[in-house]
Amino acid sequence: MALCCAISNEVPEHPVVSPSSGAVFEKRIIEKYIQENGVDPISGKELGVDDLIEIKTPPVVKPKPPSATSIPATLKLLQDEWDAVMLYSFTQRQQLQTARQELSHALYQHDAACRVIARLNKEVTAAREALATLKPQAGITTVPQPGEIVIDCKAVAAEAGGVANQPTEQAAISPEVIQKLEEKAAVLTQERKKNSRTVPEDLTPTRRA
Repeated sequence: MALCCAISNEVPEHPVVSPSSGAVFEKRIIEKYIQENGVDPISGKELGVDDLIEIKTPPVVKPKPPSATSIPATLKLLQDEWDAVMLYSFTQRQQLQTARQELSHALYQHDAACRVIARLNKEVTAAREALATLKPQAGITTVPQPGEIVIDCKAVAAEAGGVANQPTEQAAISPEVIQKLEEKAAVLTQERKKNSRTVPEDLTPTRRA
């Protein structure tokens, strides 16, 4: 059963019911009436816009006017429907193109992120393997710098007086230090030779008379 507006006797697009009279009205028509008169047009009782109750009904398709049954009117309706379909199709194509671009950009970012993660994992693995292969060095080797001469510290110590427990490894010594060591070794050698040739008088044997 179709509802009819109590004022216009037409099927309302937005039907509302008045709690005062229980009659159904088109919303826009009854609102104008209430704003001008402030009462229910059927019962005559005081009525406000906020008192109206909306009725939830499915959309109503208006019957076509008699003029729409002619061939030109039918063609015009078909043209309007075609235009609406074309506009909808154009909008859908635009949205599809935008979605494709966004998806392509997201896939490119995902692929780039995967490549970066793989490269970082490879570098971390290589670094861990390099650390695992490192071993503590048994000793420290001194690399001579340009202008320095590598000498045997034990030989120098023996030449300087036979000092015991000298280090056996080689060390890099500058030419200035070598010159001082050689001078000191020469002085000690001369003193040792002099002491070996000189005999104290109290140790000289006394001849018997």
